[in-house]
Amino acid sequence: MDKKMLINAVEPEECRIAILENNVLEELYIERSSRGQIAGNIYKGKVVNIEPSIEAAFVDIGLKKNGFLHASDILIPSENGSHSSDADAHGKPHRESRKIRDILHPGKEVLVQVTKESIGTKGPSLTTYISLPGRFLVLMPDVPRHGVSRKIASEEERLRLKKNPCRLKSSLRCWFYYTDSGGTTDQKRNP
Repeated sequence: MDKKMLINAVEPEECRIAILENNVLEELYIERSSRGQIAGNIYKGKVVNIEPSIEAAFVDIGLKKNGFLHASDILIPSENGSHSSDADAHGKPHRESRKIRDILHPGKEVLVQVTKESIGTKGPSLTTYISLPGRFLVLMPDVPRHGVSRKIASEEERLRLKKNPCRLKSSLRCWFYYTDSGGTTDQKRNP
């Protein structure tokens, strides 16, 4: 597999990075100096408003615009610390089973991650499903499952990673094997 990274940073206002695999564009990143990127950032915010008609909350994360947090993007541990069995294949609860007023109230502090940048008059989209990507793993604290990237082409390698998950030295309960983790050992993934 031929993998290339092309960087265009001629103009100081914009930097573009393209990742090519076998001369096919796989990823494109554009960063403008006039506007800081916040997607992926994690904030401790405070709920300022609840909108039951759209099952969402608006959260102050210290930016000009409040973030938008839908009820389906809120991870709720149950009484015993486990998570609701009322969930889809991705571990997220079904939308119709959640009432925002039962989950949040104004003034409540929440840990959120930005999933989508602000557009126009709308604030950024938020989630409480925090994910921390690394070279070999994507760590998803408190999500009760693990998975293997679809980009790992070898079915044999995918099965090996599913059967022999790395042993994380922490109480964090979820991980997701990344594309680059194929062929690595536990020693390399978990130093």
